[in-house]
Order: sequence, then structure tokens, then C-alpha cells
Amino acid sequence: MPQPRRSATALLTRVATLCLGLSLFFDQAGAPHGLLAEAQNGPAMTTANYWISLLAPVFFLGALWAASGIFARIDRGDAFGPAMVRGLKEIGACLMVGAWCAVILQPSLIYLIGNGFRQMRGVRLDLSVENLTFGLVGLLLILLARQGQKLKSQLDQFV
Repeated sequence: MPQPRRSATALLTRVATLCLGLSLFFDQAGAPHGLLAEAQNGPAMTTANYWISLLAPVFFLGALWAASGIFARIDRGDAFGPAMVRGLKEIGACLMVGAWCAVILQPSLIYLIGNGFRQMRGVRLDLSVENLTFGLVGLLLILLARQGQKLKSQLDQFV
């Protein structure tokens, strides 16, 4: 029985995801800007802000990893089915949760930690174009997956 051919696109995507993850990890570890002032003399990885700043990128990297699975299915010639829909929804969910972390969760937690949990008046938001775009693309992927699933079931009823 012949071995299934490995997908070069999926492999490259996974390697890129791992490289980006390591790059993010080490880049953030050596960057004292944006971290608590008292932690600038010590290792950055010991601060809560360091770990909070990794929340959104981890979800974005998860979306890339899920995309590699879809690339593998496409390269194998798999038909659009439940696995493809699940993969698209996973990518969309990762992008939406990552955008939510970047827009609301990270700025609010960093502000709370920065003032020692003494006051929280409202929510801090980071409404950058990139964050909003990631969220909307995630929503679009989820809606496209649902629509594709409906169309596939309608086509299957004809046959």
C-alpha cells in the first residue's frame, strides 16, 4: 500500500508557525518596553504582563496551525466535508478569540496590573485596524463554513 504524499504547504505552514511562535516568545522575553517598571531590572518572563501579552498571538498561531490541517486536506484532494468545515470553524474561532484578547482582555488586564488593582473605570480597548480585521475575518470564515455545509447538504440531497 503506497504511503500518502505529505503536503508541502501544510509542512511549511507548521514550520512557519513554530518559528513564529519561538520568535514571539524570545522577542517578548527580551523586550522591557511595555512591562512593569519594577521588572525592567529582572527577567521579563517573570512579569504577568509578559504572559498576558502572549494571549492574542497564541490564538493567532493556533489559527495558522489549523490552517495547515486544511492545506493537508486540500493537497490530498479531500472533498469539502465535515472535517473541512470543522477546520474552517476552528480557524475562525481562533482568529475571533485572538482579536477579542487583543482588543479587550490584554489592555484591560495590563491596565489593572499596572495600577495594582486599585481602580478599574471602564474597559481599556485597543481598536487597531489589525485586531478588528482579524476578528471580522474569523467571523467570515465561520459564516462561510456554515454556508458551505448547507450547500453541501443540499447538493447531496439531489444525488
